[in-house]
Amino acid sequence: MTLRTLTIKSLVFAIETLKRAYVGLRSLCWIMMGKFRKSITFSTKQGVFTVLLTDELSRSLYCHGQWELDLMSDTLAFLRSIQRCPPKGEGTIVDIGANNGVITIGALHTGELERAIAVEPDPQNFSLLLRNVDQNGLRDRVVCLPYAVSDQKGELLFELSHTNLGDHRVRTTPDLANQGPELDHESERRVIVVKADRLDTLLSTLPATMTRGISVIWVDVQGYEGHVFMGARDLLSKGIPVNCEIWPYGIRRVGMSQEQFCGIARSLWSYYCVMRRGKFVRYPMDMLDILFDELGYDYDSAANVIFI
Repeated sequence: MTLRTLTIKSLVFAIETLKRAYVGLRSLCWIMMGKFRKSITFSTKQGVFTVLLTDELSRSLYCHGQWELDLMSDTLAFLRSIQRCPPKGEGTIVDIGANNGVITIGALHTGELERAIAVEPDPQNFSLLLRNVDQNGLRDRVVCLPYAVSDQKGELLFELSHTNLGDHRVRTTPDLANQGPELDHESERRVIVVKADRLDTLLSTLPATMTRGISVIWVDVQGYEGHVFMGARDLLSKGIPVNCEIWPYGIRRVGMSQEQFCGIARSLWSYYCVMRRGKFVRYPMDMLDILFDELGYDYDSAANVIFI
């Protein structure tokens, strides 16, 4: 091993040590602030955010200065490399399960896309979404819709996580016994009722200037993705790529089987792409069952995929 190699390794180690120390200090600050206040406003690499100090997703955003920013930029760079997304700074993202706006605002703040349609059903998250859009000066570039996206119009039961505002979930039936093993005390969650509608219907109410420019759809709805897709067949028939979390445990919790989900996906797309060793690898849709088998049904086992 050369002196140069040792020097580089020592430098990398020092940088990583400083990063860990910084995150640890920020984490301590987060805990201390939580004893005296309910919310905080701070700047990140992807915009300015007001968040609640009880939220674990927001804690990660505060401690690391970003949330899924690398995933978003890598996804869009890959889609541009295969000519499935317009040049940087153009196009519209549809963000389903937008939470406090971290993806929507991040996509515009970093110049990845020009406009966004953000859909979020939880009233508390939606209020934060509106505030964050406004304080980032994006009111004229973002449309916010207070809905759960589903396969039909109506109302849905919505169970709320006490600690992670990104883990609120649709509850498809009051009888949780039919939804597989419960690993996160879901039956103890507070449940509210939210408005729901098909994505195709929601988009039909918007100006054509917004819907004509849709370039990518970002979906993270804690297992309810299959129902979202069934209510968006008109939009998805246009070949717009979708970034989606595959969480087998969550999919089963909303009452959808692996076979049903894979059948819906196969009816809409030809391929899915998964990040492997730092680059996206494309697989035929017939292999989606293999990804489910790879992930299994552990609570923490999930993967982000791009459907094309």
